[in-house]
Amino acid sequence: MLSKEEKERYSRQVLVSGWNQEKLKQANVIVVGLGGLGSASALYLAAAGIGRLHICDGDRVERSDLNRQVLYSESSLGLPKVEEASRRIAALNPSVDVIGHNAYVDSQNAPEIIAGCQIIVDGLDSLDPRFILNQESVRRGIPYVYGAVHGWQGYAGFFHPPQTACLACLMRPDVFRPDRVPVWGVTPGAIGLIQAGEVVKWALGLTPSLLGRLLIYDGSSLSFEIISVEKDPACPVCSRS
Repeated sequence: MLSKEEKERYSRQVLVSGWNQEKLKQANVIVVGLGGLGSASALYLAAAGIGRLHICDGDRVERSDLNRQVLYSESSLGLPKVEEASRRIAALNPSVDVIGHNAYVDSQNAPEIIAGCQIIVDGLDSLDPRFILNQESVRRGIPYVYGAVHGWQGYAGFFHPPQTACLACLMRPDVFRPDRVPVWGVTPGAIGLIQAGEVVKWALGLTPSLLGRLLIYDGSSLSFEIISVEKDPACPVCSRS
């Protein structure tokens, strides 16, 4: 049941046709990576009233983060991102149950960190942990909401094998890995909000618009393209799912 305060907080969004705030309150979501993507998605998922929000990152705040990672400020420099993010989210919406994991995801800790979560939101900036999340998504049969940025361009997708392809159908672990990705603040913000929107649709029982599809965003021309991602029958991760 929603409290009096929650009813007041969500009074505008419950006016949306087909909205069910109770469903959002029952959702159990994990955001892995609290950089530009994760800052945006975690903030808006909390604002929307996701009931249980796991956040995971082993990094500390640096000044070079502040052009895009809106969970933090100058006073956050040097502090663990999970601690600062938990504080900021609690200040925004104290009714959200925030569970922090101060760790980098790897093949050893991923099963424990993701245990019990219903959907994975990718806020990472490197490929190896993304493939680990993808494997957990396939193994558990839970959705994986992909997000990535490079300069003016951003990408988002919603993968839910066996209904759809998985990340490994789209790319292989041996793809090129740049050491330092260029990014300005609006791009991860835009993609993180799209990811949050897809999670909310899923939590409401609606079909996510990016289910089995990849959105390609170009901020320099303000253009959007959506392509279908087909299952790879030889995929090493999901071909048997």
